[in-house]
Amino acid sequence: MLDTLAPGEHDGPAMKYKTLFRLLLKLLGVCFLVEGGSFSVVLGAAMAVSWLESGMLGSPGVPLPWLLAYLAQMGIGLYLFLGAEWIVNRAIPGNRPYCPECAYDLSGPAGGRCPECGTPFRPEDVRPADRSE
Repeated sequence: MLDTLAPGEHDGPAMKYKTLFRLLLKLLGVCFLVEGGSFSVVLGAAMAVSWLESGMLGSPGVPLPWLLAYLAQMGIGLYLFLGAEWIVNRAIPGNRPYCPECAYDLSGPAGGRCPECGTPFRPEDVRPADRSE
């Protein structure tokens, strides 16, 4: 028999918006890395063949700016894949300090570790939550 959930109920822990946004940025980073990497390899090989055929390192048959653009794309992809903290914090600012590992509310603890999971954090980065609500 299928159990139906009431509105607002869910089977397990819900994915937070910030976590979903991080996952989407990681996926975008992988796409950038794959596309930029494949084109960089192709252009690099074409430049090497052109230089070997001409016998000099003068003007290659493939423009260097294209290769640099694809390498920059790979750099952006790597940044996105590794977390993109600056972008995430600007797009979805946290209104309460929470543990990045277990999402425990850290507005009260005075130590340097999350009381729920033990993940270390810097106390100066945790500011008290606004209690005016």
